[in-house]
Amino acid sequence: MLSPASSRQSVKALGAFYTPATIADLLADWVVRDGTERLLEPSVGEGALVVAAVNRARALRGDNSVVRFLVCDIDPDAIEAVTPSLPPESEVRRVDFLQLDPLRTGLFHGVIANPPFTRNHALPSAWRAALRKRFNVEGAAGLWVHFLIHAKEFLAPGGRIAAVIPASGLFSRYGRQTLERIASEFRHIELHFIANKPLWVNEPEERGAILLADGYREGSSRVPEATRWPAGPDNVPWAKETAGTFDHLVESSVPLETLAALSIGVVTGCNKVFLLDDHERSASGIRLTDVRPVVGRARHLPGLQINTLDLEFLAAAGEKTWLLAPSCIDLRGSGTRNRLAKISKTLRRQTVWFKKRSPWWQVQLGEPCDAVFTYMNDHSPRLILADSGLYCTNTMHRVRFRDGVSHDQQISAVLTTISTFGQLAAERLGRSYGGGVLKLELGEARRMPVLACTANELHESFRRADEAIRIGDRDAARNIADEIVLATRLGKCWADRVREMKIELEQRRAIRQKGYPSANKNTQKFARSTNQSW
Repeated sequence: MLSPASSRQSVKALGAFYTPATIADLLADWVVRDGTERLLEPSVGEGALVVAAVNRARALRGDNSVVRFLVCDIDPDAIEAVTPSLPPESEVRRVDFLQLDPLRTGLFHGVIANPPFTRNHALPSAWRAALRKRFNVEGAAGLWVHFLIHAKEFLAPGGRIAAVIPASGLFSRYGRQTLERIASEFRHIELHFIANKPLWVNEPEERGAILLADGYREGSSRVPEATRWPAGPDNVPWAKETAGTFDHLVESSVPLETLAALSIGVVTGCNKVFLLDDHERSASGIRLTDVRPVVGRARHLPGLQINTLDLEFLAAAGEKTWLLAPSCIDLRGSGTRNRLAKISKTLRRQTVWFKKRSPWWQVQLGEPCDAVFTYMNDHSPRLILADSGLYCTNTMHRVRFRDGVSHDQQISAVLTTISTFGQLAAERLGRSYGGGVLKLELGEARRMPVLACTANELHESFRRADEAIRIGDRDAARNIADEIVLATRLGKCWADRVREMKIELEQRRAIRQKGYPSANKNTQKFARSTNQSW
């Protein structure tokens, strides 16, 4: 199961984001209790964890410390660099840790680890399938999951683990399943967000968290709520939660998935070829019958509703809002066939989606959109009503309203999403991505709350909010939505209660956009509550 050498030649492929000293010290303090432990370091990297553990042992026992290590890494440079730092009777192995057998190494008092952050999609497909089967893991689990599951098998009863994990492990489905699996075999578990972005040696965009587990096979525990730990000076802002108001509104709402089915948009396999503007279409001789109007970027959504004419206008202005979707390419020399010929045979063999389709060039359109939900958001998500016959790419979430859902209910969902309550829900449910972007995966978008609106002014409010969004006045649109969606529910002091939520919203947004995790101790509580009937 050793991965191909070609996939491990770069730092990124290695998933090697070496540990800052401040984090290393925290992990060492957890694992080293008396300075006599035998410890396993499964991916030693630059050796920061080893150095921290040795220093911790010496602080406890001075020159009498006898901490011993087995350190592993597949990188020969890492092995060579760390060897001089190891205490006597330690062992070094250049090996893929996942190939190591605890029956041949013996057991350890502790594991101290910063496992590779290599993501699921970056693993070779055959290796990924083998790991999933071997460790009985579901979903898009990164390599860190397999490392930790394997690492605990090397612990003696009562042993402990201290590990850095990706922050996504705290809220992704596969991450939560992994943490629950680990907690079931340890007496005590702690989780900590690394509040300010760690200064990883190789400066990746990954954000981190800390897993501390103690008492292997001495009982079981539940996965706790994560607390904040500042990987440096304790000067990171933290959002104060709105008491009462938000929870009251959640109880009055329904999740978006009760009104609509959400799915990924169209996957082309090669947007460079399949998406085109009107000049490209006409210059290539591609007929209008061979294209479909498509939303591929948030900038294609200027307001709260979008129609085919809007996308045709954008295509004429140079935006790639035509999707190549012919039913036939039999005619040699046709514009459509020439366009598809830009995709080489090599690319066709390498692209998963081309191999899934038959014929490879026929994009699986699925159902057209009733609405589009923005997936990656600098400011806040929007739900945009769509004209019939319109599609979106997988950079958006496709929304299909369920049978019987009225137009008023659809408008209510749109206005709830842009209200202060909806925007705050998005900040609590979503996650911070590279550059401080707010990302809502399908599961999170499905749990977005919707409040029913029956006011006579509903359609007029929708029109006014749409106009405000189109001219860039998002605050005005939010205020219009608040008045129509929240006022009657919150009573005569509704403006004060909304103002409280705005304070939390602005704090969360500022924290996210400055590069800090936006979640706090009640984020997971809200996420769990959205799995229940509201």
